Amino acid sequence: MSYAQAELIISNSVNEQGKAQMVVRNDRQTSLPPAQLGIQPGSIDETVSLTKGKNLAKLNQSLTLYNYGSKPKKIALSLVDMDAAGKPIDPSENTLKPWVLINPTAFTIPAGGYQTVRMSIRLPMDFAKGKYHAMLSIKQQIDNPVTYTADGKGVTLELGSQYGLPVSIEVQ
Repeated sequence: MSYAQAELIISNSVNEQGKAQMVVRNDRQTSLPPAQLGIQPGSIDETVSLTKGKNLAKLNQSLTLYNYGSKPKKIALSLVDMDAAGKPIDPSENTLKPWVLINPTAFTIPAGGYQTVRMSIRLPMDFAKGKYHAMLSIKQQIDNPVTYTADGKGVTLELGSQYGLPVSIEVQ
């Protein structure tokens, strides 16, 4: 499988009449850029047992996010319930989201640093058996997405990113 990469380069210039114009150029990269954010593990796939009189439904999971970039990354986490086909569904008492605790949900990872996140799932004893799916949404937030050069002839546009970590829990 190959991936196409494109970069839009936006710059200001002056046309023949002396009027300012914005130029957008599409440059293709020959290789993928280096990774900027690492996530370990790459997915969560666990089995939880519910037994009468003893709650074995307590699931604790740690994951680590690594910032491989040269600037701090501001991250926000949230859990999205999914159906078996991978489409988002509204949370209810019969989905994972109401029973999941994530700590922390917002943080900044320094350049070259990492952040450990803990996720706990506390299902009630009468939770229905079956396979449940969710996606941990990992959003990189950008405070100042547009910056200008001192001479006003260049614009830098920084885009945030969003990743998804699959979560599958089988309840027995």
